[in-house]
Amino acid sequence: MKVNRNGQATVLTTEQLDELLAAAPSPRYRALWSLQRWSAARITETLVLTWGDVAAGHVTYRKATTKTKATKQIRSTDRLQAALDDYRQAWADEHGHVPAAGEVLFPASGSTHTPMSRQAADKALRSTAKRLGFEGVSTHSFRRSFATGALKRGASLPAVQRVTGHQSLSGLTPYIEVDEVDVMAALAGA
Repeated sequence: MKVNRNGQATVLTTEQLDELLAAAPSPRYRALWSLQRWSAARITETLVLTWGDVAAGHVTYRKATTKTKATKQIRSTDRLQAALDDYRQAWADEHGHVPAAGEVLFPASGSTHTPMSRQAADKALRSTAKRLGFEGVSTHSFRRSFATGALKRGASLPAVQRVTGHQSLSGLTPYIEVDEVDVMAALAGA
């Protein structure tokens, strides 16, 4: 578990992720956390998304903005699309116009083209997690929770790797939390 910004981010259960989204301080954070939850994207990649990147039922993380310098495209789930649709209306209400394709989803205060800072996003997440009694949560918890949860639901490592965007399986494996129950289940089948 992450303590004082050291260690790995906590893996959250499906129920905890649902609780976190329900407790989001605004539609902005609900949409941000939904994107991270269902696309397993890094916070820096998510903050630079434009409205043009979330079109036609897909989320496109452009190669110029990803750590791996490879474009990643994820299909929107129903719940992700609902969060984005709710947020689009909140964004329009806040800024006084329907968002244009080149405007960022999560702008800094007073802008529609400059993204909010990673620190601002992290502060809202940590505050909400603390209020819910979740320890060790960081923006990376979404990536670790996705990878661990997908594998527990039976997804293959290559499928998880495709969503997370890891270049290698060796880069993906540290994201996967293995508990004693998983180890005993593996041993039982030997």
